[in-house]
Amino acid sequence: MLDFENLQNPYEDTRNAIQAWKNIAKIHCHSSEEILSVGKVIEKLGILPKDALHLACAVQCDCEYFITTDVRLLKKKVDNIVIVNPINFIMETEEKR
Repeated sequence: MLDFENLQNPYEDTRNAIQAWKNIAKIHCHSSEEILSVGKVIEKLGILPKDALHLACAVQCDCEYFITTDVRLLKKKVDNIVIVNPINFIMETEEKR
C-alpha cells in the first residue's frame, strides 16, 4: 500500500524519502485476500479505503500500534491495534520501559 501511494506522489524528493522506509522496515506485508477482507471490514468503520488497507496490513502483521498524524484516523477504534499519534506513542512506550 505504501509503495502504491508513494508512486503517486508528484514530488521526487518526498518519494525518495518515503521509499527509505524499506531500509529500516523489519517486516514487509505482502498483499493477500485476507488483508483485502480485513480492509473491507475496517472500511465499514468509516475509514477511507487506502487507510483501511494500511490498517489491515498492520493488524495482519500483529502490530500493536498504528502511528499516524491523521486526525480522522486518531478518532477511530479498530480491534487488535492501537491508533496513536507519534508523541503519545513515545510517551506510552517510554512508560513501559
